Amino acid sequence: MTLVMASAPRPSRRHLLAGLMAGSVGQSVTGCGLIGPPPRQFTLTSVTNFPHAFSPVKWSVVVDEPTAARQIDTSRIALMRGPFQVEYYADVEWTDSAPAMVQLLLMQSFQNTGRLPVVAPTRQTLTTDFLLLSNLQKFQVENDASGMPQATVVLETTLLKMPRQTPVATARFQKATPINSKSTGTVTAAFDTSLGDVMRHVVEWTLQQGSATAPMG
Repeated sequence: MTLVMASAPRPSRRHLLAGLMAGSVGQSVTGCGLIGPPPRQFTLTSVTNFPHAFSPVKWSVVVDEPTAARQIDTSRIALMRGPFQVEYYADVEWTDSAPAMVQLLLMQSFQNTGRLPVVAPTRQTLTTDFLLLSNLQKFQVENDASGMPQATVVLETTLLKMPRQTPVATARFQKATPINSKSTGTVTAAFDTSLGDVMRHVVEWTLQQGSATAPMG
């Protein structure tokens, strides 16, 4: 993988217009040769194996898209150079923004338990028993204390009981998986391990909290 810096000077409107004009002239002469290949896209997997057997429940849950800081609310794969500097891997990206991808995979993980009658995103505006909110605090490559790179995922969740959005519980789940090489496959596999562990715990926690709070019957 190749890294590119996260930030660059913002072009002025005059320079931007000049660049667009130059690009138009260049394309009329050379055709599409100025356009490089699209970035390779990668996705992660939902959780299919759970260590605990869950009893079927009669309540339903809506999974909201996680909120996230701007540097990870993107389809680009982030690498933190210390607490203040962020870079991104060049020529590769996720198939969607990190929060949208996590929402979809988390819903699929809930569905894979086969224990919930309804699991839906907030955009479907269904009447459900619980709403799961979350904040994606970390979704990035960063170095541990020894300087070893690792794929770190941190997700803080809040379960609300509907329709009054009464808070039930809040928890924080995190996982860091060491990255042993710079290859794209190794980096994405580490992300898959970290996110899978976090989602597994979120699903288990939600089922426990929801079952303890939902009315019997």
